[in-house]
Order: sequence, then structure tokens, then C-alpha cells
Amino acid sequence: MARSRTKKSKVKELKPKIKVRLDNKTVITIRDMTKLEFWKEKFPNAVVIQ
Repeated sequence: MARSRTKKSKVKELKPKIKVRLDNKTVITIRDMTKLEFWKEKFPNAVVIQ
């Protein structure tokens, strides 16, 4: 007998998303503030929008 295929759905925890403006054209979305430190090294003028 063949087994039926079922997909096991995984429930992801929704983390708050933070929008960051790197320069006047570029806006990115990060998951936590620790990532902001990484982007601040490359773009010193980065600003949190939301």
C-alpha cells in the first residue's frame, strides 16, 4: 500500500520587522536591532524608520 503524502505545516513565530533607511534611495527590513549594528558599520547614516 502506498502512503499518502501530507505536508506538515510549521508555524513560524512572527518577529517584528524594522525598516531602516540606508541612504536616500535604499530601505531595508531587518528582524532585530543586532542587525542594525552590522548595517551601521557599512552605512553610518542609517536611520530607523519604523
